[in-house]
Amino acid sequence: MELDIWIDSYKVRSFPWIDGKRIYFNVQYYSPGQSLEKPPVWNKTVYINDNPEGRRLVNDFLHSLVDHIASMRSTKHIEVTLTAQPS
Repeated sequence: MELDIWIDSYKVRSFPWIDGKRIYFNVQYYSPGQSLEKPPVWNKTVYINDNPEGRRLVNDFLHSLVDHIASMRSTKHIEVTLTAQPS
């Protein structure tokens, strides 16, 4: 499950993390008209538990997940792991 796409105005990248237990999920925001050669205005990374619920979160609720991460306060210097509960 690898993603390298744009969702609305956010650059989204996701792939299985090297520990085999989590999914790396990165959201970047660029100002309108900003060159991609410059660093993004902000960059937020979270990890999601790599289990059926976590994969469903990424696959079925991608836009909501991106909006949630975008609205989070700074994740700089803090490792955040999201855990989706079975329904």
